[in-house]
Amino acid sequence: MATQSLRGRMGAVNWTAVALGLSVVGSALWGVWATDKLLALDKREVVTVQLSSIMGDFIEAEARAGRPPEETKMRVQAYLQAVEASVEHLGREGRTVLVAEAVVAGSTPDLTEAVRADVARRVGAIPDARR
Repeated sequence: MATQSLRGRMGAVNWTAVALGLSVVGSALWGVWATDKLLALDKREVVTVQLSSIMGDFIEAEARAGRPPEETKMRVQAYLQAVEASVEHLGREGRTVLVAEAVVAGSTPDLTEAVRADVARRVGAIPDARR
């Protein structure tokens, strides 16, 4: 008998109103989330890094070093991982990193030297590859 009573009460619920109410609540929550994300984007700093210069200098230094190919390959992989980690760190700090060679014009700060120094710190044993 309690089951029929419950069914009777559930039949009286306006399901359209319930669905509309849930939709309004969901839309409001999505709006709050989207606004938060947009405001966070406004706070990001756009910077450039000359990755071709960093990598080119290192590759040139490695080519002149005359090491065996296996060792050179390992050092290049370690350097690439360090560059990737350094650029990723800038992103986690709230910066949007653009490759300087892809930027046509603008006055964005260039963090190439900061990335170069961070990569040298991360790799440690690999000498600074600047000319």
